[in-house]
Amino acid sequence: MSEYLVAGIRTAPEHMTSPGYRAFLAWLDGQDLDEQGHVYEFKTAQDLPPGERVYATYKTLTVWDGPLRGVVAVYDLDGDGGRIPDGSGGYSTHDEDVVLTSLPNNQGTMPDPDPDRP
Repeated sequence: MSEYLVAGIRTAPEHMTSPGYRAFLAWLDGQDLDEQGHVYEFKTAQDLPPGERVYATYKTLTVWDGPLRGVVAVYDLDGDGGRIPDGSGGYSTHDEDVVLTSLPNNQGTMPDPDPDRP
């Protein structure tokens, strides 16, 4: 079964401005992932000074339909709470299932425009 949507979680406010990503954020807001332990503070993006980034605990969200299910790639953390490098310029993650209540309007792939950010 192929994915309905694979979305890279964007943390730079300037990467959150396209109509498609704003629609994704509106849908994501209704999914209550923070209550499931997966934080993405995109609502504070407009208040950040230039060069700052939004805090997120996961790198990607993958959604399947038929049946509806979701998985987030959660960053692995060291003992100090820092992300663990994966040896290829990114950070180590593991998948965790999440409960979704609906499908987003977007479908396909929304890559992170800045995947090598800290």
